[in-house]
Amino acid sequence: MNMEDLLSTQFVKLKEAMDDLFELKSAGHVLELKQSSGVLMFVALKHSNRKVKRNIKSGRDELHLQKSKVDLSRLQLQNLLYEVSHLKKEIVRCQKFKSRDTYLELLSDKEYASKFPEEGSDKTNMSDHQTHLYRLECELRLRKELDNQYSALLTSKQELLQDNLKQTQKYLSFAPALRTLLESTKPLHDALQLSLDVEWKLSSIFKYLPRALYILFINLQALQRTRKEFASKVVGFESDQQMQELLLETENTLKERRHFTEKSNSCEALPDNTLDRVLKCHPLHIHLVIDSPDKTFELILIVRYWELLKCVTVRAQLNSTNNSNFQGDANLVEDLLGHLYPDDTGDHIPIPGIEYELQNLNLTAEQCLKYLVENGFGKPYCWLQSMCSIATVNKKQNFRHEFNLHKWIRKVFTRILKRWRSWLRLTQQIRGLTYKDVDLSASKENIYPDGLSCSLVQWTAISSEEFNIQNAGLIYNLTPSNGITYTSYRAVIVRGSAKMECFIRIPSNYPLDIPLWILSVHWNGRHTSMNNAAIKMMEFWTNSLQPSQLKKGNRLLYSQLFRTIYSFDIFLETEGAMQTVREYNKEKPYISAFTKRIRLRPYKYIMKGSTFTFKQ
Repeated sequence: MNMEDLLSTQFVKLKEAMDDLFELKSAGHVLELKQSSGVLMFVALKHSNRKVKRNIKSGRDELHLQKSKVDLSRLQLQNLLYEVSHLKKEIVRCQKFKSRDTYLELLSDKEYASKFPEEGSDKTNMSDHQTHLYRLECELRLRKELDNQYSALLTSKQELLQDNLKQTQKYLSFAPALRTLLESTKPLHDALQLSLDVEWKLSSIFKYLPRALYILFINLQALQRTRKEFASKVVGFESDQQMQELLLETENTLKERRHFTEKSNSCEALPDNTLDRVLKCHPLHIHLVIDSPDKTFELILIVRYWELLKCVTVRAQLNSTNNSNFQGDANLVEDLLGHLYPDDTGDHIPIPGIEYELQNLNLTAEQCLKYLVENGFGKPYCWLQSMCSIATVNKKQNFRHEFNLHKWIRKVFTRILKRWRSWLRLTQQIRGLTYKDVDLSASKENIYPDGLSCSLVQWTAISSEEFNIQNAGLIYNLTPSNGITYTSYRAVIVRGSAKMECFIRIPSNYPLDIPLWILSVHWNGRHTSMNNAAIKMMEFWTNSLQPSQLKKGNRLLYSQLFRTIYSFDIFLETEGAMQTVREYNKEKPYISAFTKRIRLRPYKYIMKGSTFTFKQ
C-alpha cells in the first residue's frame, strides 16, 4: 500500500473515532477507552507523516539529480551546436579559399614542357596538388634566373649609355674644327652648287619626325631631285614637339601614381579616355605640294602620324594661286585619293592587331576612323602606309610590308600625278560645256567640222536622285558602285524639231572608269535603248570610247560629245529617209544607211582612200 492510501485509511479511521467520541459525549457515556485508542491513532499518523516527509525529501533529491543531468546535457548540446556552426564557417571559408598562385600568370603547358623537359618523368607518381606545387617551384626558379638576367642586362645597358655619352662628348669636341673646315670650304661649295649648309640647318627639325614620317620625307626629298612637279616640306615647330613630350611624361607619371592608389578610390582616378584627349597626332607633319600644269592650282597632301593608331593619314586640300574659282566636280579633293588602288578606300585602319590595343582604352577602330574623317584629318590608306614602311592588313586579310620604298613611292606619286591632271582636264571640259566657253565647230575633237548640224543648247549638273528618276528602267544593268560615287549631268542637243537628252554619269574613280552616257531621243515619240536598237547602238558607240584610243591632245569628254552629236545626225538622216514627210536630208557621207539583218547605222567615221566617210 502506498503512502497516499495509508494516509487516507488513517484519516478515515480517525474521523470515525472522533465521530464515536462525539456521540458518546453527547449521550453522557464514559470516554476514556475511546480517547486512548484515538490518541494512539495520532501516533500512527505522526509516523506516517515522518515517512511521507522522508519520501518527499528523497524525491526532491532525485529531482535535483535529474535536473543536474538535464542541465549538463543541455550544456553539452549547446557546445555541440557551437562546434557545428564553427565547422560550417570553416567549410565556407575553405570553399572560398583561393591560392595566391591563381593571380600569377603562369607558363602555358607547351612553354613549360619546352623549358623543363626533364621534369616530366619525375612527377608520374605525384598527386595533382604535389604536381602543381612542383611546377610553382620550377617557375619560381625560372623567374629568379630571368630576374638575374634582367639585372645583368640593365647593368650592361648603363655601361653602354656611359660609353655612348663618352663617345658623344668626344665627337662634339670635333664640332669647332668641322665648323672651321666648313667655312673655309664654302667657296668650293658655291662653285660646285652644293647646298650642304642648308640641308644641315633643315636636319635640325627632321630629327623630331616620327620614324614613319622621316622615312617618307627622306624618300620624297630624293624623288624631288629628279621630279620637279612637286615640293615637300615639314610643317611644325620643335617647341610643339618638346611640349608634347613633356605632357606625355607628365601623363605617364600620373598613371604610375594611380596604379598605387587604393581600389576604393580607383573610380575617382580613372583617366578621361575621350578621343580628343587620347587620339592626338604628332605636332610635326608633311606637306606635299603638287602644282597644276598652268600653275593656277595647288594640290596639297597633308600627311600626319598618329602614335596611338600607329598609322599615317592623308588629307587632300586644293588651293588657287590666282583666286580663281574651281569649277566642275565639287568632290574632286575627296575622291582624288580614294580609288588609287582597288579595294583601298580608306574606310578601315589597316594596322595588324590595332583593334585589341584600342579595346584596352574602351575604343573601337570605327570610332577612331569617324573622328579622323569628321575632323578633317584624312584617311589611313594602305598605299600610304606602304610609303612609310608600315606593315598593313587589307580587307581581305592579306599582309603586306613594303621594303622597296623608293620604287613604290615613285609609282604612287606617278599615279597621283596622272589622276590629278586627268581630273583637271575633265573639270576644264565641264566648265567649258557649262558656261559655253568652247567653240565646238573649231574644237580639234570635231571629226567632221563641215557637217556639224546639231547644236548643244544646255549642259547642267543634276542630282543623283534626278538622274535615277529620269532614267528609271534604263539603269538596271549598271554594275554596283563598290564605294564609287557619281556626279551627274544633263545635256540637251537639238536639231530642228528633234531633241536628244543626254544623261552623263562621271564616276569618282575617273579615269579608271570613263563617263557613262544614257541617251533619250524625242522625235516622233521617245526613243531609248529599251525600245530602239539604233539608240542602243548609239550608246554603245559613245561609251566604247577609251582614253587609249584618243589622239594625242584630244579630250575624252569632248570626243564622247562629238561621237554622240554625229550619231544623232546619222540617226535623224537615216530615219528621216523612211518618213512620209522628209524633214532631214542626207548630209553626211556614207554609202548605205543600213547593213546586215540588225540594220546597223553608219555611226563610225573612218578614212577610205583619201576621203573620210561614215560606215557601220
